[in-house]
Amino acid sequence: MRKYIYIVMAIFVAGLIVVAGVRFLSGEDNWVCKDGKWVRHGNPATEKPTSKCL
Repeated sequence: MRKYIYIVMAIFVAGLIVVAGVRFLSGEDNWVCKDGKWVRHGNPATEKPTSKCL
């Protein structure tokens, strides 16, 4: 019985790590190239890119 509790806890912790990783590493706040122009997506911490948007 104790073995199953450890397995369930391990799955739960792994799930939390995956959710946190997706949330904090997803790149929601960035610049996106759309129709030849840089468009703000979310609230990027960096300035608009100076490179050409293709």
